Amino acid sequence: MAVPLARPQVTALPAARVPGARQRWDSRLRRLLGQDWAPGLLFALPLIVLLLTIIAWPFARALWMSFHSVFGPRWGAWVGFRNYAQQLEDPIFWRSFLTTVQYTVEAVALKFLIGLVAALALHNVKRFSGILTALILAPFIVPEVVTAAIFRLMFNPLFGGLNLTLQALFSWTGGLVGHPQGFGWTGDPALAIHSMVIVNVWKGVPFFTLLALAGLKAIDREQYDAAAVDGANAWQRFLHVTLPGLRYVIIVETLFSTISTFNTFGLVYLITGGGPGGATRLYALRTYELIGSLRYGQAVAVAMLMAPILMLAVVFLGRYMRAGQRGAEGPPGLAFRVLLALCGPLRLAVVLLRRTFWALNALGERLVGGAGGALLRRLSGADAGRERALRRAAGALLVALPVAAIALFELYPFYWIAITAFKTNLQVQQFSSVFWPDPWTLEHFRWLFSESQFWTWLRNTVTVAIGATAIGVSVSALGAYALVRLRWRGAGFVSTAILLTYLMPGIMLVVPLYQVFANLHLVNQLGSLILAYPTFLMPFACWLLMGYYRSIPEELEEAALIDGANRFQSWYRIVLPLTLPALMAVALFAVTNAWNEFLFAFVFIQSNSATTLPVGLGRLIVGDVFAWGPIMAASLVMSVPVVAFYAFSQRFLVEGLTAGSVKG
Repeated sequence: MAVPLARPQVTALPAARVPGARQRWDSRLRRLLGQDWAPGLLFALPLIVLLLTIIAWPFARALWMSFHSVFGPRWGAWVGFRNYAQQLEDPIFWRSFLTTVQYTVEAVALKFLIGLVAALALHNVKRFSGILTALILAPFIVPEVVTAAIFRLMFNPLFGGLNLTLQALFSWTGGLVGHPQGFGWTGDPALAIHSMVIVNVWKGVPFFTLLALAGLKAIDREQYDAAAVDGANAWQRFLHVTLPGLRYVIIVETLFSTISTFNTFGLVYLITGGGPGGATRLYALRTYELIGSLRYGQAVAVAMLMAPILMLAVVFLGRYMRAGQRGAEGPPGLAFRVLLALCGPLRLAVVLLRRTFWALNALGERLVGGAGGALLRRLSGADAGRERALRRAAGALLVALPVAAIALFELYPFYWIAITAFKTNLQVQQFSSVFWPDPWTLEHFRWLFSESQFWTWLRNTVTVAIGATAIGVSVSALGAYALVRLRWRGAGFVSTAILLTYLMPGIMLVVPLYQVFANLHLVNQLGSLILAYPTFLMPFACWLLMGYYRSIPEELEEAALIDGANRFQSWYRIVLPLTLPALMAVALFAVTNAWNEFLFAFVFIQSNSATTLPVGLGRLIVGDVFAWGPIMAASLVMSVPVVAFYAFSQRFLVEGLTAGSVKG
């Protein structure tokens, strides 16, 4: 019987061609889009969608608005750069700009110094370090509207806690300490901006402390031992081991804080409203004034004029955030090199300052070392054992004093919250029993729980916090993995786009975002807050998770891939369980953001049934009339759950930061 030969020959040719064509097409895509372009885009897709819909589109619409004459909802003619020119000719704009620069420089410098001292002291505390860290972190997690209420009470010139304390100290010490009348604080144009700096420092020191503390834990202890063997004293170990080890975290935390401080709106608006006489009118408040007068085009122009300044910080921050990212190990990009060239004079000034510092430091070490050694020998009577004991006592004092001073600074406002919440209205009005309730009362708490809508506000806030945290953690975890582990074209652009969310203050995105949510029928719905909040968490969350992913050996994933797992399975089953501390840290920051936020909740939610706690508490303030008892009772109740949450979870924060995100 004849065997048919033609049929197998015909069917074999297409089978050989198809895989070859697919391989060539796949090879071209890999060369064009990167080796891991498919999983990279899939992992980053939720992040990209969120950025496009909640940031990019409102930002583009706001930018387009700046070139038009826009009054409220009415779009007028194209005016080109006229809105910008009007602002550059406006003395109010320049005053607000200079005030913003002064406010930012003062606040960031103080936060850095106090935060570093606090971290160094806490790092050397042997007992109760967890409790002390939780207490010092408390202001960071207190809602913004609560902070405003606290300091409105503290700064009151008649019955505020600061002036009453200064007057009491003046009386108790016979005029050695304190002041007989106190100060005007936010009511004095000369002191108002410095008073707001105090508020920002009080609120921001915990952030610096937390990151610096994590950075200290990441420094290898053997470096200190080697320096001690070489004869370095404590100050020299700080200069030559601690500071170089914290270089990366110092740069990142300072840049993050500079951008957020420069964009400050809520605290200043709630406490001073920009007054007195424009003394605290930051550029974000100037923008709000223009929005209030329906001059939307000019309002956007004010914010856009700040963009080049913020862009400097964003470029540097992006460079350090992407350190160690796959595909980012090459030489600096063109934009970064151009920026370095433009900053040449500034770099020269920094070099001169460093040389001056080291010269002064060498002189100071000789003088202080000699004087200190002579003093110790005199006090110890040339007894070596006693001299060692005195050195240990001096070291313990150097740890205890900063911890005590910073704890007092951070916790003192909470004392006034507590005592005011338990005072009767008559005590508050008559300034009686100033430093202690007499008698104690629970009337404000009874009113809060039984007559106000507190439980509705709490339910809404918890709903928003859970929803926003779930979205923020999921999107950040996927996106950060795509940016740090996968090679695909566009990863650098997405990294920069994440940072661009810091470019503009929230007040600038309120109008276009409101329009977006109105079209989606989400205004007066908690869904608008659940979608908006995660976006502004992205820069910090991605930085933290990117650092943590870099600390996980890639061999674990490669072994899973060899065993047949795909990228998602290797991430979900191998990598994700190892990132639990970092995920918990991101979740804590997400909860804090959702618990604190005031501006978007105030604008997007007008319905009483959807009001959140910060807005509900803000509604207890009617004009200049403050129901101090109920406000402080609500502030206390609102703060306690978050403080307790952080107290039990702070180890995840420090561990999540220490494991990689604070390492360059």
